[in-house]
Amino acid sequence: MNHDDLKTVENTFLAESQDFLQGMEDDLLQMEESDSVAERLEVVKRLFRAAHSIKGGAAMFGFDCLSEGAHLLEDSFALLRDRTNLADLSLDLFNQLLRGIDQLKILLQQASQHQPPAPETLTIFQQIKQKLEQEFCEEERESWLGESPLNNDLVQTIFAQEIVPILSRFETEVSQVKEEDLDKTLCALNQIYYNLSGMAGVLQIDKFSELLTPLEALLEQSDLSLDEFQQRGWKIVQELEKARQAILQEKARETALKPVGQKPNLAESKMTVTPQPVESPPIVLEESSPPTPWQRPTIRVDLEHLTELVNLVGELVINRTQLEAQETQLKAEAKRIRCRIFELNQFGSELREEYDRLSVERGENPPKPAPVHGLDPLEMDEYSEFHSTAQSVIETTGAIAHSAGKIDELASQLDHSTDHLRRITEQLRTKVIQLRVVPFSRCVDHLSRALRELSRLHHKDVNLLLLGRDTKIDESLVDALRMPLLHLLRNAFDHGIEPPPEREKLGKPPTGQIEIAAYHQGGQTIITIQDDGRGIDPEQIRQTAINKGFITPEQAASLPLTDLYDLLFWPGFSTTDTTTSLSGRGVGLDVVRSSLRQVRGSVKLDSRQGKGTTFILKLPLILSITNALLVRVEHNTLAIPLDAVEELLYVDGEDLQMAGSQSMLGWRSEFIRLARLQDLIHYALPLSDEPSPDPLTQDKIPVVVLTCDEGILAIAVERMIGQQEIVVKPLPAPLPKPHGILGTTILGDGSVILILDIDELIGDFNPQNPAEIPIHEVSTLDTPRITPSAPHILVVDDSYTIRQLLALTLKRARYQVELAKDGQEAWEKLQGGMPCDLLIADIEMPRLDGFELLEQLKTHPQFQQIPVAMLTSRSGIKHRQRAMELGAVHYFTKPYNEAQLLDTLSEILNHDGL
Repeated sequence: MNHDDLKTVENTFLAESQDFLQGMEDDLLQMEESDSVAERLEVVKRLFRAAHSIKGGAAMFGFDCLSEGAHLLEDSFALLRDRTNLADLSLDLFNQLLRGIDQLKILLQQASQHQPPAPETLTIFQQIKQKLEQEFCEEERESWLGESPLNNDLVQTIFAQEIVPILSRFETEVSQVKEEDLDKTLCALNQIYYNLSGMAGVLQIDKFSELLTPLEALLEQSDLSLDEFQQRGWKIVQELEKARQAILQEKARETALKPVGQKPNLAESKMTVTPQPVESPPIVLEESSPPTPWQRPTIRVDLEHLTELVNLVGELVINRTQLEAQETQLKAEAKRIRCRIFELNQFGSELREEYDRLSVERGENPPKPAPVHGLDPLEMDEYSEFHSTAQSVIETTGAIAHSAGKIDELASQLDHSTDHLRRITEQLRTKVIQLRVVPFSRCVDHLSRALRELSRLHHKDVNLLLLGRDTKIDESLVDALRMPLLHLLRNAFDHGIEPPPEREKLGKPPTGQIEIAAYHQGGQTIITIQDDGRGIDPEQIRQTAINKGFITPEQAASLPLTDLYDLLFWPGFSTTDTTTSLSGRGVGLDVVRSSLRQVRGSVKLDSRQGKGTTFILKLPLILSITNALLVRVEHNTLAIPLDAVEELLYVDGEDLQMAGSQSMLGWRSEFIRLARLQDLIHYALPLSDEPSPDPLTQDKIPVVVLTCDEGILAIAVERMIGQQEIVVKPLPAPLPKPHGILGTTILGDGSVILILDIDELIGDFNPQNPAEIPIHEVSTLDTPRITPSAPHILVVDDSYTIRQLLALTLKRARYQVELAKDGQEAWEKLQGGMPCDLLIADIEMPRLDGFELLEQLKTHPQFQQIPVAMLTSRSGIKHRQRAMELGAVHYFTKPYNEAQLLDTLSEILNHDGL
């Protein structure tokens, strides 16, 4: 095997080991929550197999420390598996086992980077095994058989065969007892008691006899209720069954604990035909057995290859749509040809009739033709040139009719082929999407462990409810979501959920709840993080923003609630004065927004004071093929995701009602708001100089009723085109997502149309004051207010596109931006008194390049304190060193990452106290 193949297999092992460790952590948490001994035993077996797999793979690739750690953990799970009772495991044991898995994760990461592990790495595994061995040995000293003179094999045979039907009858009597038959059941249990007690006395097992004392007390008690009888009876039969299992396992444990170097008894060895090795554990047979039939071979594929495959499927869907459009055009042309053939047939018939008429007229005054070939002219037909022309037309019409029939036949075959292609494409799309997506549980499984540790450290009891764990998300979103979800979970735990005493005073249950849900809607993945805590105080946000100079008191008085919550996502904004190990609400939320922007996502906040807070994360699918309703507005075709459409209506204008200046539509026994679609979007692109008709002035108004999490809204459009399957394509970076626009798609005719984001459109239209219904105003969420205290940034670049894109990015981050097309213009603006807190400059520019501008700034006393960051396509070390020598604070290369750029600029400005 060459080096590349070996590296591929090694990467596969590392990836599989990560899955094993995550599964082990989930299993331990599940085991801690479970009260069933049988379920705990199954979990321990899975943990043992996972540790065994990691041990073997690590040894094969030479990761000795990882293999030894997994081996020690495997031995620990083996001891745990062979315990007499798994019902009473301590919390400290679970903590140690979880720390052991954490240590394996560290060893796995070091192995992936080929880093040598620390000498004390295996200490925690040895401690876990030692703790289990101590508990195990304590159990072994408490022998059930004691000093019984009887042969242990005989005792075990009796408990394996004779007692089983007795306990089964005991369990049946307890489970099927009725009120009227209680006396009969007590008589049956009395017989069972004498059988068991007599057997224990004969075998001289005193501990088992002691377990029958509660049964004797139960039989002697009078006025016993049915519920009490069943509860006590179940407890007794369970204790007896546990004792039976312990006695059966006692000899096996003695054999397992027998020292390896102990010499066997000679008498026993002579009687044994085939001696069995003492140290052979039965688990070897289990691990060496062939795989179960349901196991399927799997392979790992590079994510980039899957991305290319998904994109190709999207192109295939688009081309299939174009083929369907061309098929429709072909059918229309074939129909038009048939109409023309019908006209030609009529024309040919008229020509023949005209010819016959002329022939009759000539027959009334016939000339006397000369004989032809010795025959009389009446014995031969005579054809003129006119007749030949008419006959040619008729024959040509017949040929065209035959070709038209062939075209109809080909169109029918094309229709069948297109329908077959449609089905194959749909199956291919489904299969390919399944390759690229993973369950949402991959993003949230680690949160249960995190919340458990937080609850233990901070003495809060909080439940985590995960909904939509099987919701499919793109593989590339898993890593991007881990940090934001963990941060929001910590925020909800720390500043959302109240302490238990405070919750009890408010009439809430002492145990708080955090709910994380995921689902698909309109070509997007929606994730909500909701807690039932104290919520967010808007007045506290308002006052904090004023005190820290983010807004003025006048702005604060009129600031809408949505914009007020949006302040929490500003860099450096926090409503808490002290910093703890957990993030305060608002601290770091700008990092959450920045992380989501890297994957074209967004985050919104909704809160009710005293009720809780909800964060709504929206993430575009990398490729979503969905159904949409196409509508016509102002000479533009727009797509509305079909899952947001509740109903399609044609409404008479006289049926509309007015509430102030707002149109209202009666719908399903209530009134809902009606708006023109062109009033909700602000990206008009007229394709014609002709004025667009007003939908509300039509006799029959086409209305689409939309529903989403933000509410219900009816929109009026010019025309409904119809339903169509579309491929949702988000706008590529660095272009920001336009407000109210989900993405784009390509129709069959090659035209590109916009797909509407219904959640944002309806959310913007919601009135700020429920008592009044105002005319819709443009939302300010994506056109943020720039306060006078916002830093001034001067962008210097000779590329118009770069200047505009960078200015748009900085303005969205609430900076004041000035532009200059070269270094000379920037120098003139600075000398003219333009304020500047930070300068971003390209290197290669006309008149005055970036290096020359930087050198002039650093040598001028008035401007030498201005931090300068270089943004250039030159990524060589010489250019970078030259910029740093001249005093640049940072060096960006094109194309730049928007989130990293904003984070770095924020650090630079904060470092300078701005």
